[in-house]
Amino acid sequence: MRLDPIVDALSAIKNAEMVGKNIIYLSPVSKLLKNILKILKENGYIKEYEYIENHRGGVMKVILKGKIHNIGAIKPRFPVKWKEIELWERKFLPSYTMGLLIISTPKGLMTHEEAKKNRIGGRLIAYVY
Repeated sequence: MRLDPIVDALSAIKNAEMVGKNIIYLSPVSKLLKNILKILKENGYIKEYEYIENHRGGVMKVILKGKIHNIGAIKPRFPVKWKEIELWERKFLPSYTMGLLIISTPKGLMTHEEAKKNRIGGRLIAYVY
């Protein structure tokens, strides 16, 4: 029984990176997972992702680059104001310039850097470095 598909998907990516796999298949698929993978691709953490329809919720094929040291979901999904983002960076990321926090905002999913630039808060979803 799956309680949180996002946690399952991110831990599967982390385990595949640790073992050295190049391709991983994730299911079930949601809009949130698709947007997280889009952010990971834009920032160079994964090579490619593709949605495959199987009439049971779909499957995501993710091609890994081997650049992820650690990735995980943040539970509970803490609310964060844009002024407090730096405090959460110190808590979850190893260094100021290394890694990303993924934040769900009223304007969609974005990285912590974009949220600070747009001066918008939201809820913490995941971290990656």
